[in-house]
Amino acid sequence: MIDEIHIAGIIVHASRAQMDAVRTQLALVPGAIVHTAAADGRMVVTLETDSAQRTLDTMDVIRVIPGVFNVALVYQHAEPREAMDEEIR
Repeated sequence: MIDEIHIAGIIVHASRAQMDAVRTQLALVPGAIVHTAAADGRMVVTLETDSAQRTLDTMDVIRVIPGVFNVALVYQHAEPREAMDEEIR
């Protein structure tokens, strides 16, 4: 089995009234980083996991956070972990 790294870009749409609580919960999700949030409750989040299945599982965890309306996958990339350490010339 190849050791891989999976990076996914997702949009999390949450209730405006619960946005702070959702952000607090997202900070507890391993591999999740909130990059920006709009006043209407949309947040741009990246996930870093070790498999496509773990990415989907993490999205499911986010979906059940109180105040989250929807989670949408926008981008997903995977490659062998050792490739991430290669120098780009």
